[in-house]
Amino acid sequence: MTKQQVRNNIRYNENLVASYTNTISSLNRKVNSLNNEINQLNSQISQLRTKVRNRESQIRELNQLKNKYQRLLNDFAKRQLQRKNKLSQNFSQKPNVKFMASYIKGMGALLSGNEYRNAYNGLNAAIIKISNTIKSIQREIDGLNRDIRLKENNISSKRRYINSYQEKIRRTDADLSYRRQRIRYWKNQMRYAV
Repeated sequence: MTKQQVRNNIRYNENLVASYTNTISSLNRKVNSLNNEINQLNSQISQLRTKVRNRESQIRELNQLKNKYQRLLNDFAKRQLQRKNKLSQNFSQKPNVKFMASYIKGMGALLSGNEYRNAYNGLNAAIIKISNTIKSIQREIDGLNRDIRLKENNISSKRRYINSYQEKIRRTDADLSYRRQRIRYWKNQMRYAV
């Protein structure tokens, strides 16, 4: 083999070494970029999970408040019914006194009239408003959980790319080692070339 042929073999292998080195550097940059993106997504997921926990805490507090209102409403209706029953028991007979008839009629209106309905409806409206707020917060939690799942899926996809790139890096690194070995071989062959 001539010295020129040996030099050509050395140059050919050096060009491959340069190409493989560039490929490995490029793949390492891609892996680093993907790792940075994964770190950003993990940070965003952490923030979203904090929001979910805060919203779930709000729902627990609102449910406690709603239960208090429900108990108050039930107690209010129960006491009102007891008062009405007591009024009808106490005055079950038709009184002859006009004043008493007027009093009974007034008390009956008070116990089942507009004031009672307004109070009862006010408590009921508060319960409905709390329930609607809970539903709204739950929808927000559902949206946050969807965002979390999307980001987790994105992370999984990026990890698959990283694994693919790392496998290419391993293969290219093996090729690089082989070509470096070939350069050493051809440099040793130079002394035997004519």
